[in-house]
Amino acid sequence: MDIKDKIAVQLYSVRKEMEQDLEGTFKKIHDVGFRFVQLDGMRGNDPAEVLRLLNKYELKVVGMHIKHDRFMNDLEGIVSEAYYFGCKTIFDKYIEEEDQTTAGYQATKKALIQAAQKLTELGFRIGLHNPEYDFNEQINGRYVMDFITDPVNGISIYAEPDTYWIRAAGHDEVEFIKRYSGRAPIVHMKDFISGFELEDMDHNLVEIGQGEVNFRAIIEWGEASGVEYYCIEQDRSKRNMFETLEASYHYLLAL
Repeated sequence: MDIKDKIAVQLYSVRKEMEQDLEGTFKKIHDVGFRFVQLDGMRGNDPAEVLRLLNKYELKVVGMHIKHDRFMNDLEGIVSEAYYFGCKTIFDKYIEEEDQTTAGYQATKKALIQAAQKLTELGFRIGLHNPEYDFNEQINGRYVMDFITDPVNGISIYAEPDTYWIRAAGHDEVEFIKRYSGRAPIVHMKDFISGFELEDMDHNLVEIGQGEVNFRAIIEWGEASGVEYYCIEQDRSKRNMFETLEASYHYLLAL
C-alpha cells in the first residue's frame, strides 16, 4: 500500500477552522491531499452537514475521538454516532483531570472493557489516546496506558500512542512504542523539540520534520507492526494551519 493511503489528519487540528467555515475547511484538507480523517466532535456543526461535506470532499472517517465521560454515560449514543459516520474505531480522547487518580483510572478501564465486551462482536475497536499523564504516572506498577490496555479475560483495549507526548515525557518514542506492536491501528504523528517547559506547546510542539521525533523509524516499525494510519495532529501552529498540515503531509510522503 502506498504511504499516502495511510496518512490521516486529526480534525482537532482544524477545530477553529471548522467552527468558522466547515466546507472551506474540508475542501482545503482535501486539496492538501488527505483522504482520511479522525473526527473530534462536530465543532458546533450539524452532524448531517458534517457527513455531507465529508462525502463531498472524499474524506473517509477512520477513527473517532470521543469525550471521556460518554464512555461512562452514553455508550448507546457513541454507537449511533459511529454507525452514522461509518467508523467503528473509537478512542477515549482524554481522561479528564478529575479522573486522573487511581480510582479514576480503574473506573476508566472498567468502562472501556465493558464497552469492548459489548461491541467487539459488532466489529468495533475501543481504544485510548494518550496525552501526557499516561507516561509518567503509574498504577499497580504500570504506566497508565499499559494498565488500561492490559487484557482482561481476553478482552483488550487498543492503544493510540502519540509521538509528541512520548517524547515530552522523556522517553525514546521508537523504543517505547514497540510495546504496542499489533495493537495500535492508529498512531498520532506529532513532533517535539526539547529545551522548553512541558506546558510550553507554543515552542516545543513543532511541525513534523522540524523537531526530534524519528518519524522514519516510527513508520518502519508501523509497517511491520500493523499500523493502519499515521495520523497527523497539530494542536497549534505558528503559521496558517493548512500550510503546516501540508508541510507535515509532504514530509511524511517524502520519507
